[in-house]
Amino acid sequence: MSKLANRADWADDEEFDDPSSLPQQTVTTNKDGTKTITSYRFNEDGKRVKTTRRIRTTVIQKKVNPQVAARQSWPKFGLEKGHPRGPSLDTTTVGENIIFRPSVTWKRDGKDAAGKKEEGAEESMRDKLKDKKVRCRICDGEHFTARCPFKDTMAPVGEDGAGGGGMGPGGDDDGPTKEGGLGAGGSSYVPPHLRKGAGASAGERMGGKYERDDLATLRVTNVSEFAEEQDLREIFERFGRVTRVFLAKDRETGRAKGFAFISFQERSDAAKACEKIDGYGYGHLILRVEFAKRAT
Repeated sequence: MSKLANRADWADDEEFDDPSSLPQQTVTTNKDGTKTITSYRFNEDGKRVKTTRRIRTTVIQKKVNPQVAARQSWPKFGLEKGHPRGPSLDTTTVGENIIFRPSVTWKRDGKDAAGKKEEGAEESMRDKLKDKKVRCRICDGEHFTARCPFKDTMAPVGEDGAGGGGMGPGGDDDGPTKEGGLGAGGSSYVPPHLRKGAGASAGERMGGKYERDDLATLRVTNVSEFAEEQDLREIFERFGRVTRVFLAKDRETGRAKGFAFISFQERSDAAKACEKIDGYGYGHLILRVEFAKRAT
């Protein structure tokens, strides 16, 4: 009776097979040094799936920076707090080690691939234009409009007049040009310098209070490619009012081309800035400042 009393009753077992829970992951060490990891998960259909993996741990000794080695010995924190050193198999999946071996002729291979792509594009364009003909917009001939022998004497097909400058069909002048009817076109616009009463003001520019003066414009060269217009404005505004800053930039890269134009309201301020900034170091380069030449 004593043996039967010490035997555990099956009804006292609290472990039940709950279909909604997963068993714990187990790690078994084999005799050959490998480890067998058994884990469970639910698939898309809600069924329990058992996954068994067999891994081998290889210890590789390498020399690293002492600070890196010190960081590896730090205790883990967060959800990994209390776990031993190294990656945890519960939260970390060891991927395949891919070794990158660049080819010695990678530049030549890239050029060959780009050349083949361009050749294919040219062939496709030729196929598209194979059945099309070139048509001149002036004389409707089979040549380019820019090479038309009548481009200076004839108007394009479908337009009235050939730029005769107010001459009639018989070669006689039709009289004074009507106001608003300059030339043979149907436009009513007349440039300001051709209007009645233009007088001595013909050809003058219409400028405001802060009109740009070429004599007060500085040309700055040897500018860093990382420069910005706001940086140049802050440098030159210390000597007077700056009305315009133009920094030439490359369309593709967006970086500066190495030169800029700074326009001042007063020439005296521009002269002062030219004297002080010429030879000034900016962006690891020495700026060269001089007055811009007037466009001819």
